[in-house]
Amino acid sequence: MKRIGFQLIVGLLAMACTLQLNAQDKPAPSPLGKVYQRVGVTDVEVTYSRPGVKGRSIFAAEGLVPYGKLWRTGANGATKISFSTDVMIGDKTVPAGSYAIFSIPAADKWTIIFNSNTEQGGTGNYEDSKDVVRVTAETQELPFSVETFTMGFNNVKPTSAELLIYWDTALVSVPIKVKKTWE
Repeated sequence: MKRIGFQLIVGLLAMACTLQLNAQDKPAPSPLGKVYQRVGVTDVEVTYSRPGVKGRSIFAAEGLVPYGKLWRTGANGATKISFSTDVMIGDKTVPAGSYAIFSIPAADKWTIIFNSNTEQGGTGNYEDSKDVVRVTAETQELPFSVETFTMGFNNVKPTSAELLIYWDTALVSVPIKVKKTWE
């Protein structure tokens, strides 16, 4: 009886070690990215996953991201953007807080959507009733290809910045404005 108990304990320990080895952290095919920018006194942070082109057709009628279809603007979970103060996106005030970014790409322009449900894994649970703002942004074609999906900021000024979205040969810019609350 003692022998069976000992063998059971050894077996359980071996299983636990095997499970521990299998649970090790592995690199994601679309790694996590974060970008932070201070605009005036407003902190803006974007958390997103970064898929690669990997020889695929990206933005096209039959591409990985089909024209006219809702996209989570990245990979894995929904891309999240956070603002520490109220901002203006287009002509609408967006309250301080966190939002999921979705988009509907087209050849010449994209619809960029800031949605209040940040816990979405993709587009399956998307509800347009939770959209805080939708803006249209013109698409610029890059003269080169960007292999890894990238988001960043450009033209940063005390009261404004541009959120850049670029991947493959597409570049989209979304203007963000903040109120001047200092002096």
